[in-house]
Amino acid sequence: MMKLRYLLWLFLISPLFIAPPMSPAMAESTAITNFSHRICSLAGHAEAGPEEILKLRPAFDCGPDKLAKNTDMLWMIADIGDLQKDMAEPVMRFRAARQGAVTLHSIYPDGSSQTKLYNQAEMTARWRSPYAVALPLVSRDGQHPETVLIGAANPWDPSNWNDIELVDAKDDLALHERGEMVSVLVAGLLLAPLLLDFVFFVVMRQRFILYHSLMVVAIVVNHICWSGQIFDLFPAATLVQRSWIAFIALATLAFGGCMLIRSLCNPDKLGKWGAFSLKFVAWSTLATTTIVMIFAEQLSLTGSLIFHVVYGSMALVALGNLLHCAVKGDKMAMLLLMGLSGAGFIALCRIVRAFGWIDDLPIFDFGFYIAILAEVLATSIVVGYRAMGMRRERDDALMVRQGLEDIAYTDELTGVPNRRAFSMAFSKFAGLRKNRDRIWALGVIDVDNFKNVNDRYGHDVGDKVLVQVASILNSRCGHGDYFARFGGEEFAVLISGRTTNDVARFAQELVDSCAEHDFKDGEDTIGQVTLSIGLHVLDNESETDLGTSFRLADKALYEAKRSGRNRIRLASPGQPELIAA
Repeated sequence: MMKLRYLLWLFLISPLFIAPPMSPAMAESTAITNFSHRICSLAGHAEAGPEEILKLRPAFDCGPDKLAKNTDMLWMIADIGDLQKDMAEPVMRFRAARQGAVTLHSIYPDGSSQTKLYNQAEMTARWRSPYAVALPLVSRDGQHPETVLIGAANPWDPSNWNDIELVDAKDDLALHERGEMVSVLVAGLLLAPLLLDFVFFVVMRQRFILYHSLMVVAIVVNHICWSGQIFDLFPAATLVQRSWIAFIALATLAFGGCMLIRSLCNPDKLGKWGAFSLKFVAWSTLATTTIVMIFAEQLSLTGSLIFHVVYGSMALVALGNLLHCAVKGDKMAMLLLMGLSGAGFIALCRIVRAFGWIDDLPIFDFGFYIAILAEVLATSIVVGYRAMGMRRERDDALMVRQGLEDIAYTDELTGVPNRRAFSMAFSKFAGLRKNRDRIWALGVIDVDNFKNVNDRYGHDVGDKVLVQVASILNSRCGHGDYFARFGGEEFAVLISGRTTNDVARFAQELVDSCAEHDFKDGEDTIGQVTLSIGLHVLDNESETDLGTSFRLADKALYEAKRSGRNRIRLASPGQPELIAA
């Protein structure tokens, strides 16, 4: 347990090693200037050109809800001349979202202007890791644009334009290269838990391991899309396709997370309604995401708001159930709560940010890397902890079952197999009789005059005699023989040999070894104890059941008793008459 605790902490702090290249401080060192507070917006007028839109500037909305527009065309205007003084080649960066073409109309101090239309392919080519599209603000005669007018067709989530920034071209490329490096590193680290899950699933075959694997795969896919690596892997991919895959991966992550919580939490502490609520939000999130993405073009802004509500509700249901189980003392819920807390907090902050209830902070984006890594690694530890716990429980159950089987198939007094075990062994040995190189014989063994031992020395001494007899006979049996106590003073043995004489000779050795043993009760001598054995050689050509063979061997035993005891008698295969050995 101590080693597991240290490993958990090591995994939790490991993302900090890649924190420096993702920190907000490093982002700020590149002189990024956010100018979303200067933006004013106008909805509609999709058919109008930039010059016509500029005439409507007094109608632009500059209020707090300026980007909360459900429209097929969103126009935004901002004065940025004073923000570019120290920039040689200014670049405008904005958060990539599911949207159509972007029109960029630049107005220069001398009154001239320039318009550029960027379609999906051109914006894809100008992707900047981890989350932005960078469009150059073209200078004219040494002049930077004084004002920019931006038109976004079919904006999926207009609130993304709250992250519109200005940065110098060289810093833009530096950010992109650093983002790519970190993105590849994160993707590589995310693949490690998949290998761990594979090992656990091969050993345990438990469904909760598959749910965690589904989460990790979804995170990897979402990260590949969100970071822009999808464009390196699939050059023909578009922003719309990236959006599709990213949101489906996100829904799959939510599904796997809810089902993982449902599988790992104690059912008694989670309760019927808790289990139902997790299953319901898991499937409803997956279904809602698919439906919204199908009708995305008709759900501008509305679709984004639906997403935020659905995912916010899902997060609250998951968090509520984890807290409920953790308060009741569920260790798995506590560990999951610890593992999911970082990513959950960042995700909730991003949802709240989208509604405009809190200001935008760099940690909501840069910190998401660290939170996701911590979540994956921590939940991997939780899954591993549970898998190892289940393995221990299975081993304990196996030991208990083995113990019960030992009790069921072992004679309590002598410690040798009992009649039930002998019956099962006889069935297995029946399949070996097809080996024509060997023969098999059933021997029924009885202690001679055992009643006299009980009458003279008492039943406790009689039990000791039976224990010694069982020990002597069992020690003489080889790998191909099987010895058991049938009950009372009666034992049975399955003997293998190449000939009937081999079988008879071994049975005689059993009789002699017992007759030669000095039976004692502590220091008191009991005297000689002898055996009689009846043998029946099994027929390799036909099936003989235990009952039939036992009756024939028992008749041979009776003949041995009648003939004077301390000897063997052999019944020939398939015949009831007796042959002296």
